Amino acid sequence: MTTAQSRALTARALTARATTRRMLMLVTVLLASGTALLGEAVLTYHSATSLPHCASAAGMDLQGPKWRTELGLRFHQNLVACRADGARTALYATILCTAGVAVAAVLLSRWLPRWRQRKDRLPELYSAQRIVAAVEGGSGNDERLAHLARLVQRAELPRDRLPGFVCNPRALSAGAVTFGSVGRYTVCLNVGLLPKRTTKDRSHFDAVVLHELAHVRNRDVDLAYLAIALWRVFLIAELLPCLALNAALVLRDRFHGAERAYWDGYEPGAKTALLAVVLTALVYVARADILRHRELVADRDAVFEFGSDREVWRKQAESRSAALPRLRLPRFLRNHPTWRERLAEIDNPRSEDKGGTKLQLAVFLVAYVAIIYSVSSWLKLDAVPAQTVIYLAYLLGPLIIATGFAVFPRRKVRSADEASAARAWMFGVIWLISAFTMNPFANLAQAEDDWATQASAHLGEMADEMNEWRDGPAVSAAVKDRAVGWYERGGSAVLGRFDKYLPDGVAGSDAAGARCAALGAAVSDALELPVFPDSGAGGKAWKRLLTSTAEAQALQCRSGYDLDAPNEDAMVSVRYGRARTALRQLLPH
Repeated sequence: MTTAQSRALTARALTARATTRRMLMLVTVLLASGTALLGEAVLTYHSATSLPHCASAAGMDLQGPKWRTELGLRFHQNLVACRADGARTALYATILCTAGVAVAAVLLSRWLPRWRQRKDRLPELYSAQRIVAAVEGGSGNDERLAHLARLVQRAELPRDRLPGFVCNPRALSAGAVTFGSVGRYTVCLNVGLLPKRTTKDRSHFDAVVLHELAHVRNRDVDLAYLAIALWRVFLIAELLPCLALNAALVLRDRFHGAERAYWDGYEPGAKTALLAVVLTALVYVARADILRHRELVADRDAVFEFGSDREVWRKQAESRSAALPRLRLPRFLRNHPTWRERLAEIDNPRSEDKGGTKLQLAVFLVAYVAIIYSVSSWLKLDAVPAQTVIYLAYLLGPLIIATGFAVFPRRKVRSADEASAARAWMFGVIWLISAFTMNPFANLAQAEDDWATQASAHLGEMADEMNEWRDGPAVSAAVKDRAVGWYERGGSAVLGRFDKYLPDGVAGSDAAGARCAALGAAVSDALELPVFPDSGAGGKAWKRLLTSTAEAQALQCRSGYDLDAPNEDAMVSVRYGRARTALRQLLPH
Protein backbone atom coordinates (compact mmCIF):
# COMPACT_ATOMS: atom_id res chain seq x y z
CA MET A 1 0.00 0.00 0.00
CA THR A 2 1.45 3.38 -1.02
CA THR A 3 1.73 6.36 1.31
CA ALA A 4 -0.99 8.19 -0.61
CA GLN A 5 -3.36 5.23 -0.32
CA SER A 6 -2.62 4.89 3.39
CA ARG A 7 -3.29 8.58 3.87
CA ALA A 8 -6.56 8.30 1.96
CA LEU A 9 -7.71 5.35 4.09
CA THR A 10 -6.79 7.27 7.26
CA ALA A 11 -8.76 10.30 6.07
CA ARG A 12 -11.72 8.04 5.23
CA ALA A 13 -11.68 6.45 8.72
CA LEU A 14 -11.48 9.86 10.40
CA THR A 15 -14.27 11.12 8.19
CA ALA A 16 -16.55 8.23 9.17
CA ARG A 17 -15.78 8.85 12.83
CA ALA A 18 -16.52 12.56 12.54
CA THR A 19 -19.82 11.85 10.77
CA THR A 20 -20.84 9.38 13.50
CA ARG A 21 -19.92 11.99 16.09
CA ARG A 22 -22.13 14.61 14.49
CA MET A 23 -25.02 12.20 14.07
CA LEU A 24 -24.81 11.30 17.76
CA MET A 25 -24.75 15.00 18.49
CA LEU A 26 -27.84 15.69 16.39
CA VAL A 27 -29.80 12.81 17.94
CA THR A 28 -28.88 13.89 21.48
CA VAL A 29 -29.77 17.53 20.84
CA LEU A 30 -33.08 16.71 19.17
CA LEU A 31 -34.01 14.28 21.93
CA ALA A 32 -33.22 16.83 24.62
CA SER A 33 -34.71 19.87 22.91
CA GLY A 34 -37.82 18.19 21.57
CA THR A 35 -38.69 16.51 24.85
CA ALA A 36 -38.07 19.69 26.84
CA LEU A 37 -40.20 21.85 24.53
CA LEU A 38 -43.04 19.36 24.20
CA GLY A 39 -42.99 18.76 27.94
CA GLU A 40 -43.09 22.50 28.60
CA ALA A 41 -46.04 23.00 26.25
CA VAL A 42 -48.03 20.02 27.54
CA LEU A 43 -47.39 20.89 31.19
CA THR A 44 -48.29 24.54 30.65
CA TYR A 45 -51.55 23.52 29.00
CA HIS A 46 -52.16 21.03 31.79
CA SER A 47 -51.45 23.77 34.34
CA ALA A 48 -53.90 26.19 32.70
CA THR A 49 -56.75 23.70 32.28
CA SER A 50 -56.55 21.23 35.16
CA LEU A 51 -55.77 23.53 38.10
CA PRO A 52 -59.23 25.20 38.29
CA HIS A 53 -60.94 21.80 38.19
CA CYS A 54 -58.59 20.35 40.82
CA ALA A 55 -59.09 23.35 43.11
CA SER A 56 -62.86 23.21 42.70
CA ALA A 57 -62.91 19.50 43.53
CA ALA A 58 -60.73 20.15 46.59
CA GLY A 59 -62.92 23.03 47.76
CA MET A 60 -60.08 25.57 47.61
CA ASP A 61 -60.47 29.18 46.49
CA LEU A 62 -57.66 30.29 44.16
CA GLN A 63 -58.59 33.97 44.43
CA GLY A 64 -57.18 34.38 47.96
CA PRO A 65 -53.74 35.70 48.95
CA LYS A 66 -50.91 34.55 46.73
CA TRP A 67 -49.03 32.88 49.60
CA ARG A 68 -52.11 30.81 50.43
CA THR A 69 -52.57 29.72 46.82
CA GLU A 70 -48.91 28.75 46.51
CA LEU A 71 -49.10 26.84 49.79
CA GLY A 72 -52.18 24.98 48.60
CA LEU A 73 -50.53 24.06 45.31
CA ARG A 74 -47.62 22.52 47.20
CA PHE A 75 -49.25 20.92 50.24
CA HIS A 76 -53.01 20.47 49.82
CA GLN A 77 -53.38 16.70 49.69
CA ASN A 78 -56.24 16.62 47.19
CA LEU A 79 -54.58 19.22 44.95
CA VAL A 80 -51.25 17.39 44.96
CA ALA A 81 -52.95 14.09 44.11
CA CYS A 82 -54.97 15.74 41.34
CA ARG A 83 -51.83 17.39 39.96
CA ALA A 84 -49.95 14.09 39.94
CA ASP A 85 -52.77 12.36 38.04
CA GLY A 86 -52.92 15.11 35.45
CA ALA A 87 -49.15 15.30 35.14
CA ARG A 88 -49.01 11.55 34.53
CA THR A 89 -51.42 11.99 31.64
CA ALA A 90 -49.31 14.90 30.39
CA LEU A 91 -46.19 12.73 30.52
CA TYR A 92 -47.83 10.03 28.40
CA ALA A 93 -48.96 12.72 25.95
CA THR A 94 -45.39 14.06 25.74
CA ILE A 95 -43.98 10.59 25.03
CA LEU A 96 -46.59 9.95 22.32
CA CYS A 97 -45.93 13.38 20.76
CA THR A 98 -42.18 12.74 20.75
CA ALA A 99 -42.69 9.38 19.05
CA GLY A 100 -45.06 11.02 16.56
CA VAL A 101 -42.50 13.70 15.77
CA ALA A 102 -39.84 11.06 15.10
CA VAL A 103 -42.16 9.12 12.76
CA ALA A 104 -43.21 12.32 10.98
CA ALA A 105 -39.55 13.29 10.46
CA VAL A 106 -38.73 9.91 8.87
CA LEU A 107 -41.75 10.09 6.57
CA LEU A 108 -40.96 13.68 5.61
CA SER A 109 -37.34 12.77 4.81
CA ARG A 110 -38.63 10.18 2.33
CA TRP A 111 -41.22 12.51 0.81
CA LEU A 112 -39.10 15.68 0.40
CA PRO A 113 -36.92 14.51 -2.54
CA ARG A 114 -39.95 13.21 -4.47
CA TRP A 115 -41.80 16.44 -3.87
CA ARG A 116 -38.81 18.43 -5.06
CA GLN A 117 -38.62 16.66 -8.39
CA ARG A 118 -42.38 16.98 -8.95
CA LYS A 119 -42.44 20.63 -7.89
CA ASP A 120 -39.59 21.72 -10.15
CA ARG A 121 -40.65 19.41 -13.02
CA LEU A 122 -37.01 18.69 -13.84
CA PRO A 123 -36.47 17.19 -17.30
CA GLU A 124 -34.69 13.84 -17.24
CA LEU A 125 -31.33 13.45 -18.94
CA TYR A 126 -30.67 9.80 -18.18
CA SER A 127 -32.49 7.32 -15.98
CA ALA A 128 -30.67 5.07 -13.55
CA GLN A 129 -31.30 2.12 -15.90
CA ARG A 130 -29.56 3.90 -18.79
CA ILE A 131 -26.61 4.74 -16.52
CA VAL A 132 -26.35 1.06 -15.57
CA ALA A 133 -26.39 0.09 -19.26
CA ALA A 134 -23.78 2.73 -20.10
CA VAL A 135 -21.48 1.53 -17.31
CA GLU A 136 -21.72 -1.97 -18.78
CA GLY A 137 -20.75 -0.62 -22.21
CA GLY A 138 -24.06 0.33 -23.75
CA SER A 139 -23.77 4.11 -24.19
CA GLY A 140 -23.94 3.92 -27.98
CA ASN A 141 -23.05 7.19 -29.72
CA ASP A 142 -24.12 9.39 -26.81
CA GLU A 143 -20.80 10.93 -25.76
CA ARG A 144 -22.30 12.78 -22.79
CA LEU A 145 -23.81 9.56 -21.46
CA ALA A 146 -20.46 7.80 -21.87
CA HIS A 147 -18.73 10.62 -20.02
CA LEU A 148 -21.14 10.37 -17.09
CA ALA A 149 -20.73 6.57 -17.06
CA ARG A 150 -16.94 6.97 -16.78
CA LEU A 151 -17.39 9.34 -13.82
CA VAL A 152 -19.73 6.86 -12.15
CA GLN A 153 -17.10 4.15 -12.60
CA ARG A 154 -14.43 6.39 -11.04
CA ALA A 155 -16.72 6.87 -8.04
CA GLU A 156 -16.90 3.06 -7.64
CA LEU A 157 -20.61 3.11 -6.91
CA PRO A 158 -22.33 -0.25 -6.44
CA ARG A 159 -24.88 -1.22 -9.09
CA ASP A 160 -27.88 -0.78 -6.78
CA ARG A 161 -26.84 2.78 -5.94
CA LEU A 162 -26.30 4.19 -9.43
CA PRO A 163 -28.21 7.49 -9.75
CA GLY A 164 -30.24 8.99 -12.51
CA PHE A 165 -29.44 12.44 -13.96
CA VAL A 166 -31.81 15.36 -14.49
CA CYS A 167 -31.31 18.99 -15.50
CA ASN A 168 -32.49 22.19 -13.84
CA PRO A 169 -33.10 24.64 -16.72
CA ARG A 170 -33.69 27.56 -14.33
CA ALA A 171 -30.33 27.29 -12.51
CA LEU A 172 -27.67 29.20 -14.47
CA SER A 173 -24.78 28.55 -12.09
CA ALA A 174 -22.19 25.85 -12.81
CA GLY A 175 -23.26 23.61 -9.94
CA ALA A 176 -25.30 20.53 -9.12
CA VAL A 177 -27.25 18.95 -6.30
CA THR A 178 -28.18 15.40 -5.31
CA PHE A 179 -31.48 14.28 -3.82
CA GLY A 180 -33.42 11.07 -3.35
CA SER A 181 -33.48 8.18 -0.91
CA VAL A 182 -32.07 4.67 -0.62
CA GLY A 183 -32.04 3.01 -4.06
CA ARG A 184 -33.49 6.06 -5.88
CA TYR A 185 -30.84 8.79 -6.04
CA THR A 186 -30.90 11.58 -8.59
CA VAL A 187 -28.12 14.02 -9.54
CA CYS A 188 -29.51 17.32 -10.77
CA LEU A 189 -27.11 19.22 -13.06
CA ASN A 190 -27.63 22.95 -13.44
CA VAL A 191 -28.00 24.11 -17.02
CA GLY A 192 -25.01 26.39 -16.47
CA LEU A 193 -22.78 23.38 -15.79
CA LEU A 194 -23.50 21.40 -18.96
CA PRO A 195 -21.51 23.61 -21.43
CA LYS A 196 -18.35 23.22 -19.34
CA ARG A 197 -18.16 19.55 -20.31
CA THR A 198 -17.17 20.45 -23.86
CA THR A 199 -14.85 23.39 -23.05
CA LYS A 200 -11.49 23.83 -21.41
CA ASP A 201 -13.33 23.81 -18.04
CA ARG A 202 -14.04 20.08 -18.36
CA SER A 203 -12.18 19.48 -15.09
CA HIS A 204 -14.74 21.71 -13.38
CA PHE A 205 -17.58 19.57 -14.75
CA ASP A 206 -15.84 16.40 -13.56
CA ALA A 207 -15.15 17.82 -10.09
CA VAL A 208 -18.75 18.91 -9.56
CA VAL A 209 -20.22 15.58 -10.70
CA LEU A 210 -17.72 13.54 -8.69
CA HIS A 211 -18.51 15.66 -5.61
CA GLU A 212 -22.19 14.77 -5.98
CA LEU A 213 -21.39 11.11 -6.59
CA ALA A 214 -19.37 11.16 -3.37
CA HIS A 215 -22.58 12.15 -1.56
CA VAL A 216 -24.27 9.11 -3.08
CA ARG A 217 -21.44 6.75 -2.13
CA ASN A 218 -21.30 8.08 1.44
CA ARG A 219 -25.09 7.76 1.79
CA ASP A 220 -25.19 11.19 3.34
CA VAL A 221 -28.02 12.23 1.02
CA ASP A 222 -30.39 10.34 3.29
CA LEU A 223 -28.63 11.83 6.30
CA ALA A 224 -29.02 15.36 4.95
CA TYR A 225 -32.72 14.96 4.22
CA LEU A 226 -33.25 13.40 7.64
CA ALA A 227 -31.52 16.38 9.27
CA ILE A 228 -33.63 18.81 7.22
CA ALA A 229 -36.82 16.89 8.02
CA LEU A 230 -36.00 16.80 11.74
CA TRP A 231 -35.44 20.54 11.71
CA ARG A 232 -38.71 21.31 9.92
CA VAL A 233 -40.75 18.97 12.10
CA PHE A 234 -39.11 20.48 15.17
CA LEU A 235 -40.17 23.95 14.03
CA ILE A 236 -43.72 23.02 13.00
CA ALA A 237 -44.68 20.37 15.54
CA GLU A 238 -42.73 21.48 18.62
CA LEU A 239 -41.51 25.08 18.56
CA LEU A 240 -44.56 26.80 17.04
CA PRO A 241 -47.17 25.06 19.26
CA CYS A 242 -45.11 25.85 22.36
CA LEU A 243 -44.75 29.55 21.48
CA ALA A 244 -48.37 29.86 20.31
CA LEU A 245 -49.72 28.33 23.52
CA ASN A 246 -47.45 30.51 25.65
CA ALA A 247 -48.49 33.67 23.80
CA ALA A 248 -52.20 32.77 23.93
CA LEU A 249 -52.14 32.23 27.70
CA VAL A 250 -50.16 35.41 28.34
CA LEU A 251 -52.56 37.47 26.20
CA ARG A 252 -55.56 35.87 27.86
CA ASP A 253 -54.28 36.78 31.31
CA ARG A 254 -53.49 40.33 30.21
CA PHE A 255 -56.92 40.67 28.61
CA HIS A 256 -58.76 39.48 31.72
CA GLY A 257 -56.58 41.66 33.90
CA ALA A 258 -56.46 39.11 36.74
CA GLU A 259 -53.54 37.07 38.00
CA ARG A 260 -54.33 33.46 37.16
CA ALA A 261 -52.93 30.61 39.27
CA TYR A 262 -50.73 27.95 37.67
CA TRP A 263 -48.93 24.91 38.94
CA ASP A 264 -45.62 25.87 40.46
CA GLY A 265 -43.07 26.62 37.71
CA TYR A 266 -45.47 26.17 34.77
CA GLU A 267 -46.92 29.59 34.27
CA PRO A 268 -46.54 31.06 30.75
CA GLY A 269 -44.18 33.96 30.24
CA ALA A 270 -40.63 34.93 29.40
CA LYS A 271 -39.13 31.72 30.83
CA THR A 272 -40.86 29.55 28.24
CA ALA A 273 -39.94 31.92 25.38
CA LEU A 274 -36.28 31.98 26.48
CA LEU A 275 -36.19 28.19 26.72
CA ALA A 276 -37.63 27.93 23.19
CA VAL A 277 -35.03 30.34 21.77
CA VAL A 278 -32.10 28.53 23.40
CA LEU A 279 -33.25 25.07 22.32
CA THR A 280 -34.00 26.22 18.77
CA ALA A 281 -30.52 27.70 18.46
CA LEU A 282 -29.12 24.43 19.80
CA VAL A 283 -30.90 22.30 17.18
CA TYR A 284 -29.99 24.71 14.37
CA VAL A 285 -26.28 24.67 15.26
CA ALA A 286 -26.22 20.84 15.43
CA ARG A 287 -28.03 20.60 12.08
CA ALA A 288 -25.72 23.14 10.40
CA ASP A 289 -22.66 21.28 11.70
CA ILE A 290 -23.61 17.98 10.09
CA LEU A 291 -24.68 19.58 6.77
CA ARG A 292 -21.45 21.59 6.60
CA HIS A 293 -19.32 18.55 7.39
CA ARG A 294 -20.84 16.37 4.66
CA GLU A 295 -19.78 18.91 2.03
CA LEU A 296 -16.17 18.83 3.22
CA VAL A 297 -16.25 15.02 3.20
CA ALA A 298 -17.53 14.94 -0.39
CA ASP A 299 -14.77 17.38 -1.46
CA ARG A 300 -12.12 15.19 0.18
CA ASP A 301 -13.42 12.04 -1.51
CA ALA A 302 -13.68 13.71 -4.91
CA VAL A 303 -10.02 14.78 -4.79
CA PHE A 304 -8.22 11.99 -2.93
CA GLU A 305 -10.27 8.96 -4.02
CA PHE A 306 -11.81 9.91 -7.39
CA GLY A 307 -8.90 11.97 -8.73
CA SER A 308 -10.58 15.37 -9.21
CA ASP A 309 -8.34 18.33 -9.97
CA ARG A 310 -7.83 20.38 -6.80
CA GLU A 311 -7.15 23.44 -8.97
CA VAL A 312 -10.92 23.66 -9.47
CA TRP A 313 -11.32 24.45 -5.76
CA ARG A 314 -8.37 26.87 -5.85
CA LYS A 315 -9.84 28.81 -8.76
CA GLN A 316 -13.23 29.01 -7.09
CA ALA A 317 -11.70 30.25 -3.83
CA GLU A 318 -9.67 32.90 -5.67
CA SER A 319 -12.61 34.09 -7.76
CA ARG A 320 -14.88 34.37 -4.72
CA SER A 321 -12.17 36.25 -2.77
CA ALA A 322 -11.75 38.70 -5.66
CA ALA A 323 -15.49 39.37 -5.77
CA LEU A 324 -17.13 42.13 -3.75
CA PRO A 325 -17.13 41.31 -0.01
CA ARG A 326 -20.41 40.03 1.35
CA LEU A 327 -21.80 39.93 4.82
CA ARG A 328 -21.46 36.33 6.01
CA LEU A 329 -22.90 34.51 8.97
CA PRO A 330 -20.48 33.07 11.51
CA ARG A 331 -19.13 29.69 10.44
CA PHE A 332 -21.07 27.70 13.03
CA LEU A 333 -24.38 29.08 11.67
CA ARG A 334 -23.76 28.26 8.00
CA ASN A 335 -25.12 25.09 6.38
CA HIS A 336 -22.47 25.22 3.64
CA PRO A 337 -18.71 25.88 3.96
CA THR A 338 -17.03 28.67 2.00
CA TRP A 339 -14.73 27.86 -0.89
CA ARG A 340 -11.75 28.99 1.16
CA GLU A 341 -12.70 26.53 3.92
CA ARG A 342 -13.17 23.77 1.36
CA LEU A 343 -9.76 24.45 -0.18
CA ALA A 344 -8.09 24.45 3.24
CA GLU A 345 -9.65 21.05 4.00
CA ILE A 346 -8.29 19.63 0.74
CA ASP A 347 -4.79 21.13 1.15
CA ASN A 348 -4.50 19.91 4.76
CA PRO A 349 -6.41 16.66 5.15
CA ARG A 350 -6.45 15.34 8.69
CA SER A 351 -4.31 12.35 9.57
CA GLU A 352 -4.99 12.44 13.32
CA ASP A 353 -8.09 12.53 15.49
CA LYS A 354 -8.28 15.32 18.06
CA GLY A 355 -11.81 14.55 19.13
CA GLY A 356 -14.68 16.98 18.85
CA THR A 357 -14.64 20.75 18.63
CA LYS A 358 -15.28 23.29 21.36
CA LEU A 359 -18.58 24.14 19.66
CA GLN A 360 -19.70 20.50 19.78
CA LEU A 361 -18.75 20.27 23.46
CA ALA A 362 -20.73 23.44 24.25
CA VAL A 363 -23.78 22.17 22.36
CA PHE A 364 -23.55 18.82 24.17
CA LEU A 365 -23.37 20.46 27.60
CA VAL A 366 -26.41 22.65 26.90
CA ALA A 367 -28.33 19.60 25.63
CA TYR A 368 -27.34 17.73 28.79
CA VAL A 369 -28.69 20.59 30.92
CA ALA A 370 -31.94 20.44 28.93
CA ILE A 371 -32.26 16.71 29.70
CA ILE A 372 -31.73 17.38 33.41
CA TYR A 373 -34.33 20.17 33.24
CA SER A 374 -36.91 17.80 31.74
CA VAL A 375 -36.21 15.04 34.27
CA SER A 376 -36.42 17.45 37.22
CA SER A 377 -39.71 18.84 35.88
CA TRP A 378 -41.40 15.44 35.89
CA LEU A 379 -39.90 14.60 39.27
CA LYS A 380 -41.23 17.81 40.78
CA LEU A 381 -44.75 17.03 39.59
CA ASP A 382 -44.69 13.44 40.92
CA ALA A 383 -45.87 12.28 37.50
CA VAL A 384 -43.92 9.05 37.85
CA PRO A 385 -42.08 7.50 40.79
CA ALA A 386 -38.69 9.09 41.35
CA GLN A 387 -36.92 5.74 41.13
CA THR A 388 -38.49 5.04 37.74
CA VAL A 389 -37.13 8.33 36.38
CA ILE A 390 -33.71 7.56 37.84
CA TYR A 391 -33.69 4.12 36.17
CA LEU A 392 -34.59 5.73 32.84
CA ALA A 393 -31.72 8.15 33.36
CA TYR A 394 -29.42 5.18 33.91
CA LEU A 395 -30.58 3.68 30.61
CA LEU A 396 -29.70 6.93 28.80
CA GLY A 397 -26.27 6.85 30.42
CA PRO A 398 -24.45 4.94 27.64
CA LEU A 399 -25.74 7.35 24.95
CA ILE A 400 -24.74 10.39 27.01
CA ILE A 401 -21.32 8.92 27.87
CA ALA A 402 -20.62 7.86 24.28
CA THR A 403 -21.60 11.29 22.95
CA GLY A 404 -19.55 13.03 25.63
CA PHE A 405 -16.46 10.96 24.76
CA ALA A 406 -16.98 11.63 21.07
CA VAL A 407 -17.30 15.41 21.27
CA PHE A 408 -14.72 16.10 23.98
CA PRO A 409 -11.66 17.88 22.45
CA ARG A 410 -8.36 16.12 23.11
CA ARG A 411 -4.83 17.43 23.36
CA LYS A 412 -3.36 14.00 22.72
CA VAL A 413 -4.08 12.96 19.16
CA ARG A 414 -5.10 9.44 18.23
CA SER A 415 -4.71 7.42 15.07
CA ALA A 416 -7.67 6.34 13.00
CA ASP A 417 -7.13 2.72 14.04
CA GLU A 418 -8.01 3.33 17.69
CA ALA A 419 -11.53 2.17 18.45
CA SER A 420 -12.59 5.28 20.38
CA ALA A 421 -16.30 4.77 19.71
CA ALA A 422 -16.17 1.18 20.93
CA ARG A 423 -14.28 2.31 24.04
CA ALA A 424 -16.87 5.00 24.75
CA TRP A 425 -19.73 2.50 24.47
CA MET A 426 -17.78 0.10 26.70
CA PHE A 427 -17.58 2.76 29.40
CA GLY A 428 -21.31 3.35 28.94
CA VAL A 429 -22.10 -0.32 29.49
CA ILE A 430 -19.89 -0.39 32.58
CA TRP A 431 -21.75 2.66 33.87
CA LEU A 432 -25.09 0.95 33.20
CA ILE A 433 -24.18 -2.18 35.15
CA SER A 434 -22.68 -0.17 38.02
CA ALA A 435 -25.65 2.20 38.19
CA PHE A 436 -28.25 -0.55 38.50
CA THR A 437 -26.08 -2.41 40.99
CA MET A 438 -25.20 0.45 43.37
CA ASN A 439 -28.04 2.91 42.52
CA PRO A 440 -25.92 5.99 43.33
CA PHE A 441 -28.75 8.49 42.73
CA ALA A 442 -31.27 6.81 45.01
CA ASN A 443 -31.61 9.91 47.18
CA LEU A 444 -31.36 12.43 44.34
CA ALA A 445 -35.12 13.10 44.24
CA GLN A 446 -35.27 14.03 47.91
CA ALA A 447 -34.90 17.73 48.61
CA GLU A 448 -31.91 18.65 50.76
CA ASP A 449 -31.89 21.72 52.99
CA ASP A 450 -29.00 23.94 53.88
CA TRP A 451 -29.58 23.52 57.62
CA ALA A 452 -27.23 26.14 58.99
CA THR A 453 -28.54 28.93 56.76
CA GLN A 454 -32.22 28.12 57.11
CA ALA A 455 -32.05 27.41 60.86
CA SER A 456 -30.47 30.78 61.64
CA ALA A 457 -33.03 32.54 59.42
CA HIS A 458 -35.99 30.78 61.06
CA LEU A 459 -34.66 31.38 64.57
CA GLY A 460 -34.30 35.09 63.78
CA GLU A 461 -37.89 35.17 62.47
CA MET A 462 -39.11 33.44 65.64
CA ALA A 463 -37.50 36.09 67.81
CA ASP A 464 -39.17 38.83 65.76
CA GLU A 465 -42.55 37.09 66.03
CA MET A 466 -42.30 36.76 69.82
CA ASN A 467 -41.45 40.44 70.16
CA GLU A 468 -44.31 41.39 67.84
CA TRP A 469 -46.98 39.28 69.62
CA ARG A 470 -45.79 39.64 73.22
CA ASP A 471 -48.10 42.52 74.15
CA GLY A 472 -51.53 41.27 73.11
CA PRO A 473 -53.80 38.95 71.13
CA ALA A 474 -53.42 38.44 67.41
CA VAL A 475 -56.99 39.49 66.56
CA SER A 476 -57.71 43.22 66.87
CA ALA A 477 -61.00 44.60 68.18
CA ALA A 478 -61.89 46.06 64.76
CA VAL A 479 -62.18 42.62 63.21
CA LYS A 480 -63.42 40.78 66.29
CA ASP A 481 -66.91 40.11 64.91
CA ARG A 482 -65.60 38.76 61.64
CA ALA A 483 -63.02 36.67 63.48
CA VAL A 484 -65.78 35.18 65.67
CA GLY A 485 -67.64 34.13 62.54
CA TRP A 486 -64.46 32.60 61.10
CA TYR A 487 -63.93 30.56 64.27
CA GLU A 488 -67.54 29.36 64.24
CA ARG A 489 -67.44 28.32 60.56
CA GLY A 490 -64.70 25.78 61.16
CA GLY A 491 -61.70 27.76 62.37
CA SER A 492 -61.91 26.51 65.97
CA ALA A 493 -62.16 22.86 64.88
CA VAL A 494 -59.12 23.13 62.61
CA LEU A 495 -57.07 24.98 65.22
CA GLY A 496 -58.02 22.29 67.72
CA ARG A 497 -56.57 19.66 65.41
CA PHE A 498 -53.35 21.62 65.08
CA ASP A 499 -53.24 21.94 68.89
CA LYS A 500 -53.67 18.18 69.21
CA TYR A 501 -51.12 17.01 66.64
CA LEU A 502 -48.42 19.70 66.64
CA PRO A 503 -45.50 18.51 68.78
CA ASP A 504 -44.77 20.81 71.72
CA GLY A 505 -41.02 21.28 71.71
CA VAL A 506 -38.68 18.80 70.03
CA ALA A 507 -40.27 16.52 67.43
CA GLY A 508 -39.54 13.07 68.74
CA SER A 509 -39.17 10.05 66.53
CA ASP A 510 -42.15 8.37 68.13
CA ALA A 511 -44.43 11.13 66.80
CA ALA A 512 -43.13 11.14 63.23
CA GLY A 513 -45.25 8.39 61.74
CA ALA A 514 -48.42 9.08 63.71
CA ARG A 515 -48.56 12.80 63.02
CA CYS A 516 -47.86 12.78 59.28
CA ALA A 517 -51.31 11.90 58.00
CA ALA A 518 -53.12 13.94 60.67
CA LEU A 519 -51.10 17.11 60.06
CA GLY A 520 -51.35 16.73 56.28
CA ALA A 521 -55.13 16.47 56.51
CA ALA A 522 -55.24 19.44 58.91
CA VAL A 523 -53.25 21.63 56.50
CA SER A 524 -55.49 20.61 53.57
CA ASP A 525 -58.69 21.39 55.53
CA ALA A 526 -57.25 24.71 56.74
CA LEU A 527 -56.55 25.76 53.16
CA GLU A 528 -60.23 25.24 52.33
CA LEU A 529 -61.34 27.73 55.02
CA PRO A 530 -62.02 31.36 54.13
CA VAL A 531 -59.08 33.75 54.41
CA PHE A 532 -58.43 34.73 58.04
CA PRO A 533 -60.24 38.12 58.53
CA ASP A 534 -57.25 40.13 59.69
CA SER A 535 -54.41 41.52 57.63
CA GLY A 536 -52.33 42.40 60.70
CA ALA A 537 -50.73 40.16 63.30
CA GLY A 538 -53.54 37.59 63.16
CA GLY A 539 -53.20 37.14 59.40
CA LYS A 540 -49.43 36.79 59.73
CA ALA A 541 -49.88 34.20 62.48
CA TRP A 542 -52.27 32.18 60.29
CA LYS A 543 -49.85 32.27 57.38
CA ARG A 544 -46.93 31.17 59.56
CA LEU A 545 -48.94 28.39 61.15
CA LEU A 546 -49.85 26.86 57.79
CA THR A 547 -46.48 27.44 56.13
CA SER A 548 -44.34 26.13 58.99
CA THR A 549 -46.55 23.10 59.61
CA ALA A 550 -46.61 22.19 55.92
CA GLU A 551 -42.84 22.54 55.56
CA ALA A 552 -42.14 20.51 58.72
CA GLN A 553 -44.65 17.85 57.75
CA ALA A 554 -43.17 17.60 54.23
CA LEU A 555 -39.65 17.18 55.63
CA GLN A 556 -40.49 14.68 58.36
CA CYS A 557 -42.93 12.60 56.34
CA ARG A 558 -40.99 12.32 53.12
CA SER A 559 -39.61 8.98 52.00
CA GLY A 560 -36.14 8.33 53.40
CA TYR A 561 -36.37 10.73 56.35
CA ASP A 562 -33.59 9.89 58.81
CA LEU A 563 -34.91 10.13 62.36
CA ASP A 564 -31.41 9.83 63.76
CA ALA A 565 -29.88 12.66 61.70
CA PRO A 566 -29.49 15.62 64.12
CA ASN A 567 -29.52 18.25 61.38
CA GLU A 568 -32.80 17.09 59.87
CA ASP A 569 -34.48 16.60 63.25
CA ALA A 570 -33.41 20.06 64.40
CA MET A 571 -34.67 21.64 61.16
CA VAL A 572 -38.07 19.99 61.61
CA SER A 573 -38.16 21.08 65.26
CA VAL A 574 -37.50 24.70 64.28
CA ARG A 575 -40.47 24.67 61.92
CA TYR A 576 -42.75 22.95 64.41
CA GLY A 577 -41.69 25.52 67.03
CA ARG A 578 -42.69 28.39 64.72
CA ALA A 579 -46.02 26.72 64.05
CA ARG A 580 -46.70 26.20 67.74
CA THR A 581 -45.85 29.86 68.53
CA ALA A 582 -48.25 31.04 65.82
CA LEU A 583 -50.96 28.66 67.04
CA ARG A 584 -50.85 30.14 70.56
CA GLN A 585 -51.70 33.54 69.11
CA LEU A 586 -54.68 32.19 67.19
CA LEU A 587 -56.36 30.00 69.79
CA PRO A 588 -59.42 31.75 71.33
CA HIS A 589 -58.64 33.47 74.64
